[in-house]
Amino acid sequence: MSESAESARLYEAAKQFVPAGTHSNSRVRSPHPIYFERGEGAYLFDVDGNRYLDCTMGNGAIMLGHAHPAVSAAVADALRSGLTTGYETRTATEVAQLLASMVPGFGKVRFTNTGTEAVMHAIHIARAATGRQRLAKPEGSYHGWYDPIWVSCWPPPDQMGAPNRPASIPASSGLSTAAKDTLILPFNDVQATERLLRENGSQLAAVIVEPVMIDLGWIAATADYLEALRARTQELGILLIFDELLTGFRLSPGGARQTYGINPDLTLYGKALANGFPLAAVEGRPELLELTDPTSGGTVGYVGTFNGHAISLAAAAASLRILKDGSAQAKLATLTQRLQRGFQELAQEHHVDAVLAGGGGHFQPYFTSGEVKDYRDALQTSATAYSKLLEACGRHRILIAEKPLLHSALSTAHAEHDVDRILEAAGEAFSEAAPSH
Repeated sequence: MSESAESARLYEAAKQFVPAGTHSNSRVRSPHPIYFERGEGAYLFDVDGNRYLDCTMGNGAIMLGHAHPAVSAAVADALRSGLTTGYETRTATEVAQLLASMVPGFGKVRFTNTGTEAVMHAIHIARAATGRQRLAKPEGSYHGWYDPIWVSCWPPPDQMGAPNRPASIPASSGLSTAAKDTLILPFNDVQATERLLRENGSQLAAVIVEPVMIDLGWIAATADYLEALRARTQELGILLIFDELLTGFRLSPGGARQTYGINPDLTLYGKALANGFPLAAVEGRPELLELTDPTSGGTVGYVGTFNGHAISLAAAAASLRILKDGSAQAKLATLTQRLQRGFQELAQEHHVDAVLAGGGGHFQPYFTSGEVKDYRDALQTSATAYSKLLEACGRHRILIAEKPLLHSALSTAHAEHDVDRILEAAGEAFSEAAPSH
């Protein structure tokens, strides 16, 4: 019997009612999705009884590991209270206070459920504050599936346009025509970005940017680039939105704002905010958030039955209390550096062009000889070499991202021996991918 017979059976059953057998296209795997029963620390257990070292960690959301005792206890307490949704709770205030104590220059905050919802709310605020409609984002960044921002995330090479003037390419069929009005910026190219902003500034409500583009793996913005964005948006009356759904709390307790020392107008948090429970937040300058406050004349709607869900907020309060002192971030930095050093040593030993980019537990192997500073550089990675790594990890029952441009992640539940296990698989992959082969 196959080691994944039950997953295969569930896949065939699911396909009768569920497209691709999954509820997110990011979970599609070859030859079929894996169906899991439970998680514990750094490990997942599937329906066939197999144990996997998880290096996907809920797309980076599960920063403290599966079933972290403090988070699980807080959630159990919240369940016993009988409160779920539709009402305000003491915990909502506690989480807002915890965030304010961690994030530099904190303003005001409102909670929602997912990153995409946070993006949608931020865009509504930006349009109301500026009286403008258009948006700008870097080429290759992903900010969820809202029409005007789900563009040029992983654009086909033959449609990208000029490097200094990227085209706006819808990332899905079915989007409104407004998607093509989004201005696409060349990431980490200060001169070209400033020129495009000045050309279009009178129409732009907001620029949204990931301080590190993690949905391409790990491509950090240079300090010069973020400083230029901050200066030009202020000059042109455009709101600057930091999408910290993935960088939030991993780079430092205060996120990328603390790391770079740059305060945007609005910031979006999620993922690690509640260690995998569905929760996101829109934070920003008080006068901007007050545009959503009907008691003070605000006209921007901000509604949602599940906003401020008691169970997710309980998970967030427990998570933030752990993340606040920086020890979790220090452990992730140490593990990431160990993985990077070992990976580079193996690449040199086997004469393979590769670099492991990463930080805060996130990591991404790029099989290329050049520096990866934007999406076009990342496209040069060898999909064949990555497939060798994916296959080797599969043999060792290690879960990493299925695609060569996505992202993998460690958690604080991972240990040095887990990193060494990844390196053992990488050594096998490098041996197969070496030039002599």
